[in-house]
This record gives sequence, C-alpha cells and structure tokens, in this order.
Amino acid sequence: MLRITEDAGRNCLILEPSGPLTRADLDRLAERFDGWAAEHGRPPGLLIHAAAFPSWADFGALARHVRFIRRHHRQVPRVAFVSDARAFDVAPLIARRLVTADVRHFPEKDLDAALAWLAAAGEPAVTLMPDLPDNVVGLSVRGVVHARDYQEIIIPEIERKLARYPRIRLLYRLGPELEALSAGAVWNDAMVGLKHLTGFERVAVVSDVGWIRHSVAAFAPLIPAEVQVFGDGELAAAKAWIAR
Repeated sequence: MLRITEDAGRNCLILEPSGPLTRADLDRLAERFDGWAAEHGRPPGLLIHAAAFPSWADFGALARHVRFIRRHHRQVPRVAFVSDARAFDVAPLIARRLVTADVRHFPEKDLDAALAWLAAAGEPAVTLMPDLPDNVVGLSVRGVVHARDYQEIIIPEIERKLARYPRIRLLYRLGPELEALSAGAVWNDAMVGLKHLTGFERVAVVSDVGWIRHSVAAFAPLIPAEVQVFGDGELAAAKAWIAR
C-alpha cells in the first residue's frame, strides 16, 4: 500500500509505503505525478518516507515500477529517501546508476532537512552577487554545479567584464550548500583559468570546504594575481578586500 501526499510549497510528492507495492499503487503514482507536472508546469521531487525498504506485491507491480522509472526518471529533479532502515544506505548508490535525478538518503530525524533539500531543487546553482564594484565578478554557488552553469552564467559574465576592463577581480563563494562540481564543471573551471589566466587582478575565495581551501592554497602561486582565502563567515571581509 502506498500513501501519496502532495506538498505544493516544496514542489514534491511524499510517498509512504506501508506494505508491498501493488500495480494500483504504481498506476496512482504515475497519474499523480503527471497531473502535478501538468498543473504546476514542472515535475515534482519525490520523498520516499519508509520504515523499511518496500517490496512488491507481485511481478506485475515490479513491472509497473520499472515502467514508472523508465518514463519519468529524466523529469524528476530530486529523490530523497528518509528512513533509518540500513537498506537505504545503499539505495542512492544503486539509484544513481539507473536515474538522472539527484538522489540522497536522510535519517528519520532529518525529515525537515530532506524537505528543504527538495524545495531547493529549482534554485539556481550559481548566482551573481549584487552591490560590488563594476570591475568585480561576484559568484555564489550552491548545490551541484554543472558545465551549463559555467557556459550560461560564469563564462559570459567574466567575458563581459573583461570586454570593459583589462583586468578584473573575482569573488567566489562556495558555501556549505555546495554539494559537488560535475566533471564538466571542473573542466570548464580549468578552461576559464587557463584562458583568462592574466585577466584577474585579485581573486577572493570564500569557503569552509576543506578540499577547496587546500586546492586554492596549492594553485595560488601559479596564478598571476593576488589570491586570498576567507572563511564562510568572512564574506563581508572578502568583499572589502576585493573592492579595496
């Protein structure tokens, strides 16, 4: 049996299985999912809240589940598993090989965090910081950064500034909300650095993420610009330094 609850504020369907899934359960899920997408103009995220890993009533139910995944997995932005059952520890690892959605497991106590994570799915990974001098590019990143974020936001903004100034300054905040850089994003990051290596006068990196701070420290001597690393709580100081 599958209980389906809609959460419009967080753009998600909450799925609570309480027994083996039936064909009717999966048909109802497909109907609710398609109806939501048509009504709201975007597909919902899915939160699976379960005490134990669900099974299927029969082979027909399993087939319906596979069909739902095949038809909808490219549309679903995020899937959150909320459970203390140990089986869900490996579920995201398996799911990531089968679906394109971002998948994460949360313990039972973090139900609210899971809902907040689903609600943030529609927010942009990269935003431009306002209220900075015109020769400064201010970038704040969160979630999963993809190659398209570089191609559509970061690179055009850097090249727009370089068309107006011989050298510019970069303020780059990678806060605790950062989840990952895709392989394409890492490649684009490297290409931006190589192409515009002499185009930066100052670079401020604001982050508490360990590997980012270590990477900046390692590569700073190779960059022909002043480079300074700030903690995430020092954003105001970073803004003052980059504008000085």
